[in-house]
Amino acid sequence: MPGPVFIRGDHIDLRTVTDEDLSFVTTWRNHPDVRRWMPRSRPDLTDDIEAFREGFVDDEGVNLLACDGDERLGLVSMFLVDADSRRARLGAWLKPDAQGGGYGTEAASLLVEYAFEERALRKLVANARADNAPSRGTLEKLGFTEEGRQRDHYYINGEYVDRVIYGLFADEWRGTV
Repeated sequence: MPGPVFIRGDHIDLRTVTDEDLSFVTTWRNHPDVRRWMPRSRPDLTDDIEAFREGFVDDEGVNLLACDGDERLGLVSMFLVDADSRRARLGAWLKPDAQGGGYGTEAASLLVEYAFEERALRKLVANARADNAPSRGTLEKLGFTEEGRQRDHYYINGEYVDRVIYGLFADEWRGTV
């Protein structure tokens, strides 16, 4: 069973990550249908909660499981928090059978709201592979603006792919709520 609810949504909740969740995280981060969108080519062998926290989130960041009841759907993260500039990076993934049903949009929306309202951040940044239309669509639906593109930034599965950089300011978010 996932950890306690940290943020409650309309259809899903964001829950804390516990030791019992690491198998889910490791399994799905390594699954070919999830990993193909991530900019990494090596397996994630995390089996320790502290190593997971240290490896994926800095001291100010958060990793939260997106859950429908007790069913784990994926992970949303806020990391690289810069307290001086009041900005952070947003990342998310869902297991394949949870994709396309609005779960990712709601999970990211809940984390965006948390970042701006509870953490008083000014800006969130997110990256997506240029060929990842679903992720890019989710970011744009949430009000993120494309701020730039790094050409041939990732080398994955024998090809170079652009990275698209998105940004969202707190006052832009409040205008979409």
